[in-house]
Amino acid sequence: MLPLLWAMKSAPVIDAEERSTLMALAESAWSDGTDAFPSKKTIAEIAVVDPKTVQRRLRALVSRGLIAEGNQEAAAYIPAWCRPKVYDLMIPYSWYPDIEQVNTERKRRGKPPLTCRERPDLAPAPPRKHRADKGKPRKRTADRSEGRGLAVPPVDNREGGTASPTGRDYKFRTRGLQDPQPSPSNPPQDTPRPSVPPVGGTRPEGGGTDGESVSELSPGVELLLAIGSRDPRFLLTGRTLRDQGLMVTGMLLEGWTPQQPEHVIAGRPLPRPVTASVGAIVARRLRDANTGPAPSTARFPHQPDHVGAGARPALAEEWVDQHAVDRYRESNECDGQDGLCGRPRRPGSTLCWECSSAVGAAAFTELHGTAK
Repeated sequence: MLPLLWAMKSAPVIDAEERSTLMALAESAWSDGTDAFPSKKTIAEIAVVDPKTVQRRLRALVSRGLIAEGNQEAAAYIPAWCRPKVYDLMIPYSWYPDIEQVNTERKRRGKPPLTCRERPDLAPAPPRKHRADKGKPRKRTADRSEGRGLAVPPVDNREGGTASPTGRDYKFRTRGLQDPQPSPSNPPQDTPRPSVPPVGGTRPEGGGTDGESVSELSPGVELLLAIGSRDPRFLLTGRTLRDQGLMVTGMLLEGWTPQQPEHVIAGRPLPRPVTASVGAIVARRLRDANTGPAPSTARFPHQPDHVGAGARPALAEEWVDQHAVDRYRESNECDGQDGLCGRPRRPGSTLCWECSSAVGAAAFTELHGTAK
């Protein structure tokens, strides 16, 4: 314990590597500092250094007199091929708080007592060597953008982005990536809503559809935007508008008139309470309406029989085959107790989801009352 305390607090070492190496030796030494022989690998693991560093530090400690080669017979029981060298820690005689106790232990081990001549005081640690170029600025080389290496083009601050400042030494605190035009922490909230074309199908100049380009506007998208302009509750934007617009476009190509998808979407109010998004509700209504065949193949008088790739169904309210609409309602809309309720039927049933739930609740109430 005494050698470890001396190595940790009083030994004149230069740096942390010497101190940790000396402490690893002191851990296995007697109280007088003798017979310390851990292997270099063990010292390296304790000091958390490389074994080559341990060799250099041991030579430095021996040259300054902090340790010396001891009695090698203390490690004679270890095979010669892996036997470590035995060292003695030269702890000064004047450092021991109770030298008599240490000499008593040495006498029990058959050794003579320590004296001031055998353990003189140690010289203080020499000053630590510093790098020859410490404090000197690094030599400036040619511009990094010229010659070898990757050239970093300058960043236009007007368009934002990051910039890497050049120059200065490694102690300059403001090096690293910098944002010459940082974005505001709170973006503006008054973002424009998607432009809604009028009923006639024309779009205002410069109008957009929340990320949809003009080339992506299909007939179904225009019809959905027209429905949203008349009833903002069913206004769709973004990806939902694009996906449902494709479905409506397919319905129009199969023979649906523009008024029929509008009736499917906005012919009945939104459920209360609203537990899903408007896009999900519209998608469900269109999906239910597409479970059956197209309600009619009748087209507008001015529309050709074959709709080409560039043709679009008209969005204006024009003449419609009313008989075809009536036949569609009779075959695809709910047949409730009070007549047609206007909702699409459930697949495989003549009632919609709401009327089916109402009929089931009424039957349960009647059965429950009969049981009582």
